[in-house]
Amino acid sequence: ACFLMSFGLTSTVSRSLFNHGQVPPAPIPLLNTLRRPTDEPPSKRQRVDQPLPRKRSVKDCLRDQVYPLVQNAISGLRRDDYHLHALTIKAVTVLSISKFFRRRWDETCGYLSETDLGILSSQARDIVAQLTEGSEFRVSPTPSSPPQPRLPRRATQQAPAQGQELEDSETSEEYSETEESDESEDSDGSEDSKGSEESDLPELEEVGEPEGLPQFQAVNVPEVSQELEEAEDSEELPELEEVEALRRFSKLIKEPRRLRVPHTPQNCTAPEPPQVPEPEIPEYINRQPYKSRERRQPNPQNRFYQIAKKPYLTAEHRKAIEAGTRLPVDVSTAGIASEPIVYHVDFTPQEITEITEKLWRPRNERLEPTLETLMQWVRLGGQPLPAPSGRSLRDMNAFGADLWEGRMAEIPRVLSLSAERVSHQTEKREGQLRRASRFSSLLMAREISGNQGFQRTRQYLNFQQEFNTLREDDIEVVAEFTNCAGDVTTGTWISNESFLCGTTTHSDTHNQQYNKPGNLLLCSASQGTLRAFPDHRILRPRVEKGENSTEAMRQSQDPWLYSSVVSSDYNVEDDLAYTSSFDKTVKIWRVDPQGVHMEVIATWQHTGNVNFVAAAKDRSGRVATAADSPTDAVRIYTVEKGNEANSTYQTFSCSRTDAEGSDKWAYFPATMQWGRAKGCQHLLLVGYSPRSLTGDDTEIPEDKRTSGEIILWDAEQGMRINVFTASTANVFEVAWHPTLQSFIAATTPNSLSVSAHKVKTLIHIFQRDKERLGGGGYAQYQSLDCYASDINELTFVPNSPRHAYVSAACTDGKVYIWDTAQGDKPIHTLSHGKPIEEYYGDREKEDTGVKFTAWNTTLDRFYTGSSDGIVKVWNIRRLREPFVRDILTAPGPIAWGGFSPDTSKLAIGDATGRCFILSIDDRDAPESHFMTLPGTNRRLRRPQQLIPHPEPDPPGAEHGDDMDIDTELDDATYARRTYLDTQYIRLTKNPVIGAVQGPRYSETNLFCRDAHLNQDPAAPLLAEFERFQKASEADSIGRRRRSVRRVKIPAPPDERLKAVHAKNKKQDFTLKQLERGEIDSLVKAGALLSIEEDWGFVYEDEDMTSSDINTASGNARRNKKYII
Repeated sequence: ACFLMSFGLTSTVSRSLFNHGQVPPAPIPLLNTLRRPTDEPPSKRQRVDQPLPRKRSVKDCLRDQVYPLVQNAISGLRRDDYHLHALTIKAVTVLSISKFFRRRWDETCGYLSETDLGILSSQARDIVAQLTEGSEFRVSPTPSSPPQPRLPRRATQQAPAQGQELEDSETSEEYSETEESDESEDSDGSEDSKGSEESDLPELEEVGEPEGLPQFQAVNVPEVSQELEEAEDSEELPELEEVEALRRFSKLIKEPRRLRVPHTPQNCTAPEPPQVPEPEIPEYINRQPYKSRERRQPNPQNRFYQIAKKPYLTAEHRKAIEAGTRLPVDVSTAGIASEPIVYHVDFTPQEITEITEKLWRPRNERLEPTLETLMQWVRLGGQPLPAPSGRSLRDMNAFGADLWEGRMAEIPRVLSLSAERVSHQTEKREGQLRRASRFSSLLMAREISGNQGFQRTRQYLNFQQEFNTLREDDIEVVAEFTNCAGDVTTGTWISNESFLCGTTTHSDTHNQQYNKPGNLLLCSASQGTLRAFPDHRILRPRVEKGENSTEAMRQSQDPWLYSSVVSSDYNVEDDLAYTSSFDKTVKIWRVDPQGVHMEVIATWQHTGNVNFVAAAKDRSGRVATAADSPTDAVRIYTVEKGNEANSTYQTFSCSRTDAEGSDKWAYFPATMQWGRAKGCQHLLLVGYSPRSLTGDDTEIPEDKRTSGEIILWDAEQGMRINVFTASTANVFEVAWHPTLQSFIAATTPNSLSVSAHKVKTLIHIFQRDKERLGGGGYAQYQSLDCYASDINELTFVPNSPRHAYVSAACTDGKVYIWDTAQGDKPIHTLSHGKPIEEYYGDREKEDTGVKFTAWNTTLDRFYTGSSDGIVKVWNIRRLREPFVRDILTAPGPIAWGGFSPDTSKLAIGDATGRCFILSIDDRDAPESHFMTLPGTNRRLRRPQQLIPHPEPDPPGAEHGDDMDIDTELDDATYARRTYLDTQYIRLTKNPVIGAVQGPRYSETNLFCRDAHLNQDPAAPLLAEFERFQKASEADSIGRRRRSVRRVKIPAPPDERLKAVHAKNKKQDFTLKQLERGEIDSLVKAGALLSIEEDWGFVYEDEDMTSSDINTASGNARRNKKYII
């Protein structure tokens, strides 16, 4: 699926293409500098008398102030006993990552005070003392070795010439520096190995130098750590998890390596000793002779040079492309190549050689294959450069232009474009920096110009609103919970630290096997817990058809069926929470403010699934409920404290009579809201729409599908208030104005709407008509056009004393915004991406669309969540680009959302059973949600599963008073009531036969139609089934089978029985008793002399499975029981 994402186009890293042998080039990190345009004017700097001191880097601070402290701490240690170099590195590393040093370095801009140095000095001594206690840094005793041979002193020594001495000195110094740099680059070896290697080198004193020679000079070679240079440039302290990187600080404080450069005086002679063979010197000490090499271009080692076409761009074009890649762009994934796209390839040495050889030159004249030669050729106006393989004429023209201007790349490289997703950390860091800069600018402008907000800012600003906007922009995810029962579709905040939410469940007959607990949950944001409660449940009904109707499925499933919790509300005055469910109940809860526990105190039974519950905010204790009932669907309870379960209520129904007498459809409440403004909080607004009783909308008459009714009920007077104009259309959603006695209603268009304008729904604005209706009724005064077929949610917020913003979240994945002062057309259409779940057909009918819309403290931030799983933030006051950013990407469609009472937290629920908590303060993240990766200091936030409730007791004789259950106890009672009491079956007196068909069995329609003629239960049975009937078997083998007398098991034989048995055995006839001739005669006659002879019949053994054996044994036990 294609969706818009933010990518940064970056060029391929330019690598050094010299051939270094078998050593692969070190990877260089990509630099992705992201800079986003802003509509705000550039910020100004505050003018001060004296400039602020420049912040000193970590490297300079450690070198100038911390390193001397460590040196003082180890001054009393002997080099023969400890590895002082490694000990110094360890001590400086521990001090550099300590919290005290990090905090004071940041507060003092890198210039530590004397007090700080005193504390660090004490810490350095303690650290050195701890490190010296172990054996890690102690020098191990060296094993005894035979004495090294010493060279005798030479009697004479030829003094070299002065020029030769200088040349040798310079060469030796150059070689020593090269050797030192090579050793410094090898950072993997330990200090002990380095010490051992250096100890193996023979000292010059041991070689036997002539006396009187001057001492060698000590040359200090400074070394700079690359990691500390990067830290200095960024002026940031290294992270705690980068301890290994800080070990490279050893290059900074490493003891200077002394390079011995001899200065031999001239005319220095000595008596020549007898010739002694010199010892063999290792190869790494012998200096290799210098070999001159011819000048040549570097040989690149890059696979991109093997491509067929090698484009070449001028330096000006390359610079423009590089500048463009620093800005992020919004592209779709379909247009992004999976591999990098090469747009520039420099000329290789082979190509330069090939071009040079093709150039005309006089005989016996050789041209050097270098870029300087080609540059001179182009500037002298020679013939055009020939194109090697893979280069076009356009590439050669661009190459010639760079040669003319001298802007060739010194090192060949390949430039390519690749798409990289802008990371969340990068966006977060840029946002924080941008908001911090904006905050400082606003503070300075307010201090200088006051609250006018126009002089220094050069635009009209409301400082309080701007500060609130910056505060809201810090919102981010701090907690995540999983494993809820279904879609989190409802929720309400109890306090600033806790909220309860409800989910949908699988409760249909075909998917009851997927029903699970976790439909009602209580979340504690402070403790980071999400607890489940089992109260909204019913006994699992018996399914007669489908896969859930088998006995195995009934025995394996939970006896309880958890119902969907679809609505909830909280009344601050009574400190009571209300939840409604498809178990046909509304439950009243007493909730702990911290979200640790809640208990149900009352239950209100209804006649249908309760879709809505809402508490009035006028301190009257009224609570309205709406159920799926054709009559008296809406109830208004007046809660009685201490007797909540028996609270009185009033009811009212839809006044339309179109569906009377129909058993297929009726008018049901589609939405319900209490008034919000003062003077109308006792008014209950209900919208009705037609709905099928079976879920098939085709059963609703076509001319009634767009019909409905708007009812405004006065709960104090118990009467209906008139609402005129557009009050008989199908109602989708309603909303009240927070400060005015006005409301809006989204309905289907009436007959006056023009279809050519593609208007599919209308949003009517009603207000109290004090002139025509005597001040008691409401009438429409404005209508807004909407281009969506179905509307999920409405918002109604004022932007001036008389006008307001109206938003409609629709199933097409869009949110339409109107300004009532700017006419009937929407000023914005805020679009979300494609839904996560696949749909077929019309999206407006198959998709859920946008299910969450909310405003926070200012009108500059509007929040929406849709089926694409993204929560977006908008600024609708921007006419061109209202989108601000995405604050959440969930794995499933967004189903619900709501802000806490103090607007500091936002709770979001999706369709995968996940619940998210977002906060403007990252300190609200619970510590229990984080885990530390092994071996590192990196912390990751992990989703937490809900805390399951205890397993409810199985259905029995005793239940709570608030549990709405049936009176059935077990399968036996259910079978007796369903079949025996209804005379569907009857029991016979013979326990072996058991139950047979009763007088009313035909009413069950439980017949095997395939066994009857023409599949008619009244027709006779087919022959293949008739022969298995008990009556047919009795007619064929007799009515009663003769019982077989049981033979007793014989006792062990005694002497008498053995004698009788031997006597009887002699009476048996055998062939051995016949004569030989008689046996031959019988054989010729074909007599059967042995019954055990094989006559060619195949023996077939029927395998009996374990289940058959168990069944057989069970039948045997049952038959034995009945016989007894």
